[in-house]
Amino acid sequence: MKHIIWSIGHNLELKDIVRADNCYLFDSKGNKYIDLESGVWCTSVGHCNPRVNKVIQSQINKICHTGFYYSNPVIEKAAQNILEITNLNGGKCEFLCSGSEAVEYGMRVAKTIIDRPLTLTFSDSYFGAYGEASKRNNENWHIYNWLECSCNTDKDGCIGECSEFNSIPFKQIGIFLFEPGSSSGLVRFPSKKLIDKIIKRVNSEKGIIVINEITTGIGRTGKWFGFQHYNIEADIVAIGKGLGNGYPVSAIVVSKNVSELLENKPFLYSQSHQNDPLGASIAREVIDIIKEEKLLERSKRLGNSIVSRLNDIKKVHSTIKEIRGRGLMIAIELKRHADFVRNELLKRGFILVKRSSVEVLRMDPALTIEEQDIDLFIESFKQIFEKVKIL
Repeated sequence: MKHIIWSIGHNLELKDIVRADNCYLFDSKGNKYIDLESGVWCTSVGHCNPRVNKVIQSQINKICHTGFYYSNPVIEKAAQNILEITNLNGGKCEFLCSGSEAVEYGMRVAKTIIDRPLTLTFSDSYFGAYGEASKRNNENWHIYNWLECSCNTDKDGCIGECSEFNSIPFKQIGIFLFEPGSSSGLVRFPSKKLIDKIIKRVNSEKGIIVINEITTGIGRTGKWFGFQHYNIEADIVAIGKGLGNGYPVSAIVVSKNVSELLENKPFLYSQSHQNDPLGASIAREVIDIIKEEKLLERSKRLGNSIVSRLNDIKKVHSTIKEIRGRGLMIAIELKRHADFVRNELLKRGFILVKRSSVEVLRMDPALTIEEQDIDLFIESFKQIFEKVKIL
């Protein structure tokens, strides 16, 4: 890989992966690995899903890219599918290329229709690689640290009953940008009490609720979207990653109210791969697979089982600090030796990436992962921690 700029922030460990099937990866020598991260949390229904591949082949033979003056009917059909699962019927949808782009687009829409200067968000949120949401300067943002306040007495975070919460300048806040649980990869969930209070205050000032569902969407948390674990009526939802099952498609969804407000505002966003029929056809098939194979229920059931089994291991190994999860989005936080555990897992054929600069391993397998592979992972995890004991 001498000619590749590898700027991802993780070491390149496996340079010759040549084939994939559901959660299995194979290198050129035939070695098999179990991908417990679904790529970069993207292959929601498994690598090389045969139904998705069939749709790709079919759409490529028809039309995969459209222009400024013409479109394809699959765009409208896919938009209807997404409006249904976000419960934003009557709204509108736009297909884009990446999660970062979807968040940036959503913020541009919100700022077009709201004139108050500040956006409220949490200090541990991540919104993408570029755009205003990636910068979060003090002039335009109010950053709230929900984990460090005087009402965080049980270590589960703020519940909105403290002076820190009361100091949030809601009169100046026009947008609440919420990432419901990924927490920059650390998997932490704000309390429903806190979110209810923020939503009520923002709504009372006629603000805009923007939800970043790039990581938490498309069944990852056991529901279609992470915000559906809270009492939220979203105005704008950004979707990516699992929507394309590895193909680069994302979407931005706006409510009926926001779409009507946009009609009276000058708004322009134009790039080369916008509303491409290939990406839309893939998104549509991914949604159908999740529905037909009941993968939301499966994500919740398997996630609960994994967290329970990992907590059983935690009871006998003090090196494990905490297990956090919702559906098949799980974080394993250690007190130390996360690099060792991750390396030992890789030796045994399990891909589980350590989060940069912290002792946290993140687990986000495809919703279609075989239960026998979960059993193999749990057994290997137990064996590795017998080694950790003597470090």
